[in-house]
Amino acid sequence: MANQPKLGIWRPCIWGLRTLSVLVLVTCSHAQDQTDLTQLSPEQLSRIEVTSASKKEQKLGDTAAAVYVITQQDIRDSAATNIPELLQMVPGLDVARISGSRWAISSRGFNGFFQDSLLVLIDGRSVFDPLFAGVMWDEQDIPLENIERIEIIRGPGAVLWGSNASNGIINIITKRAQDTQGTLVSSQMGDQTRSAGTAQIGDKLGKGTSYRVYSKYYDDGPAGTLDGELAHDSSRFLSGGFRLDSNLSSQSTLMLEGQGFNGASGVDTIGVSYLPPFAPEYVDHVSQQGENIMVRLVHQSLDSSVTTLQTSFSHVNHPETGLDVTGNVAIMTLQHEHPLGDHQSLVAGVEYDFKKAMTSSPGNIVWWQPGDPTTKIASAFVQDEILFFHGDVRLTAGLGVENSNVSGFDAHPNLRALWKITHMHTVWAAFSNASMIPGPDDTDLHVNLAAFPGASGTQVLRLVGNPNLDPEYLRGFEVGYRFQPDKKLSLDLATFLNRYTKMIEPEIGQPFFEDGPPSRLVLPMINENDVRGNTMGGELAAKWSPMPMVHFALAYSFIEMKMSQAVNTFGDPAAELADLTPRHKLTVNSSTNLTHNISFSQQVSFVDRRVAQDLPGYTTADTALAWKPSRPWELKTGVLNLFDKKHIEFIDSQAGESSMIGRSVYGKATWRF
Repeated sequence: MANQPKLGIWRPCIWGLRTLSVLVLVTCSHAQDQTDLTQLSPEQLSRIEVTSASKKEQKLGDTAAAVYVITQQDIRDSAATNIPELLQMVPGLDVARISGSRWAISSRGFNGFFQDSLLVLIDGRSVFDPLFAGVMWDEQDIPLENIERIEIIRGPGAVLWGSNASNGIINIITKRAQDTQGTLVSSQMGDQTRSAGTAQIGDKLGKGTSYRVYSKYYDDGPAGTLDGELAHDSSRFLSGGFRLDSNLSSQSTLMLEGQGFNGASGVDTIGVSYLPPFAPEYVDHVSQQGENIMVRLVHQSLDSSVTTLQTSFSHVNHPETGLDVTGNVAIMTLQHEHPLGDHQSLVAGVEYDFKKAMTSSPGNIVWWQPGDPTTKIASAFVQDEILFFHGDVRLTAGLGVENSNVSGFDAHPNLRALWKITHMHTVWAAFSNASMIPGPDDTDLHVNLAAFPGASGTQVLRLVGNPNLDPEYLRGFEVGYRFQPDKKLSLDLATFLNRYTKMIEPEIGQPFFEDGPPSRLVLPMINENDVRGNTMGGELAAKWSPMPMVHFALAYSFIEMKMSQAVNTFGDPAAELADLTPRHKLTVNSSTNLTHNISFSQQVSFVDRRVAQDLPGYTTADTALAWKPSRPWELKTGVLNLFDKKHIEFIDSQAGESSMIGRSVYGKATWRF
């Protein structure tokens, strides 16, 4: 069938899954029970230790930043089956499904399939693609059971994390190997997810070393419809990985983790031809392979200072029709945290990033010049936090600097302040500068957007990269307020004003003739730093637990965007950029433990219209029912988009045609022993 991806690559992968399943059965005799999850009250949530906001452990309630944490409880209660679906509950994030396995996710505006201003990490390792400035979300397929928490920072984080963290950070933190001891086997089936499964083993190697090994597989059918028929966006994906945690001494720890994946998916695509038909429709078959590994060494000295050395390497390959992309990413970081007495703490670090992509594009749709773009970034940061009045007032000042082969030297200052007025009221404010280094898709990319007949023959509209681009700049102002009147209720409000300059958008270039066959007139759209503007808005997160077995959560976001372009161009890219983001977004969650072993959860979400894409707003409802008939077993059924309101969530030509997303139902069984 046309909508089925090619299966040849699956033979060794399926063999590997079968082998791991045999290992599961062999080792079950000495496996240990997995740690049970506990419910968290809003007060307990405020005391969660987070690391992404300041690159050190800090209580959530003490952070002078817009922070949201997705906990194990949130993951367990949710009907979500993957990380993007989990992120839909977060205020300030724009999460939209384009088609089967393709997503667009951004923070505080500027969404797109390739989004370069939201840094995404797994255990502190960047998962940015080496060629496209963004994240391939379908490749980040780790078992949800292994996630400890997800920390989301909305707003600039470039001081600590570099230029791609200008609008926010998502850090997916997995559990330690010692917290996933035992064996886990899960199986899932549904109308869209035709089959899925996970097999995992966790055990010990000696007294101070623990490990886990897992394999995960899914076979997804079409996610929706296109022109009244099933879309060709089915996908199959197999991933496997491991994590090892070891106590080298009483003061030093080692963490080693890695992952490999192999997948294939279909994409409905509109191509470009120099001859009629100028816009042929076809089904593209996209393959994805890759591996990554990371090692982290942490040493704590007797004076409580902490030194961390982390290095990682990843390799990806994305062959598809008319384009073959292979890339490597190597990152090394060294960080030192040093307390200066009881009321001051200094954190400093250095990092080196190396990214190289190799492209081959025999077709006439997309290519890069040069075909092997390379990015090298050396960066350093220092941040100082000082406490006053027994810790009720916190002042934080930081400076990040970086030098890249693309845009040269840049600096990112940051100043934050927090005041705990009383145990119920906290206010904070922040000022930040950030920049976004142009990626290969800004500087080296050439893509034919459309071809059509003209008076002089074939005419081609072409987007052309510009190697002389400057970084995009952001100056951000934030003010926040937290209110916790008792242990059952918490409110978290964040407001922001961001000023952007030198944003990259295309403008009309000088037309030129190009030899054929056939000869054609090229109408270039050249990337330039000619857009500026402001965004402002607010985000509210509320959590209420009227009793231990009942939890409610609300997340609301509002954003207003105004953009202008210095030079007239084809259409109005600046206005389209401003009208791309929904002004309002509201999500309400509830979870209830009906009995000691039965839980029921619901999530209702409203997303406002996207004016630039002429997409109306939509409302979805997701629900899940979980039952634990005995300690090792858990049965769960979920329904996504319960009322089956078919809708398109986002349009991006780089991701292929968009699917009409409808209802999906699944059932899942999990066995821990």
